[in-house]
Amino acid sequence: MGDLPSFITSILPIAVILILFNGLKWSVEGSVFAGVVLATVLMFRRIKGGVKEWVNIFNKGAADSGVAILNTAIVVGFGGVVQNTEGFTNLITMVQNMNISPMVFVAIAVAICAGACGSASGGMGVAFNALKDIFVSMGVAPEYIHRVGAIAAGTLDTLPHQGAQITLLGICKMTHKEAYFDIAVTQILIPAITLVVFIPLASMGL
Repeated sequence: MGDLPSFITSILPIAVILILFNGLKWSVEGSVFAGVVLATVLMFRRIKGGVKEWVNIFNKGAADSGVAILNTAIVVGFGGVVQNTEGFTNLITMVQNMNISPMVFVAIAVAICAGACGSASGGMGVAFNALKDIFVSMGVAPEYIHRVGAIAAGTLDTLPHQGAQITLLGICKMTHKEAYFDIAVTQILIPAITLVVFIPLASMGL
């Protein structure tokens, strides 16, 4: 199996993870573990040094993942604190009182939460926990709340303080000054444009 083309050995573990998680309904942890095992088997012969070098790779991976987990936990925890502040309540009330459509309100509220958390998943968690009843009371169908929220969470979550972005820049040995413009275009501007297109279509029931 070590003689398979590089692109196959790179893509196959990811495909297996997606199939196990989405198709066979495995847990996230089990699916990812199976993908890691498969990647190790497929790529074992490509790493010179044998088992000893693989131990070094796993040690480095564990250390790098620890930093990523801590960065994300810190900013999500910060977002949870922000959720309970008077300023956050006032901000959401101000947005709610604006003359905007319910789906635009969902998008803005989730984006604000994602920005405060520095995390798309954390922002969605905070927004849905704090505002789900408001979203439903405004007459937005649950499936559209989810879709709009998922897109909106991928906008302001990529502000400069985002934990995943800081980790990415550290791994790539780049600074915010060098890379942030490109990151902002792909991870803030393009999702925002997607919302501008999607919300009118969703309002028409498409």
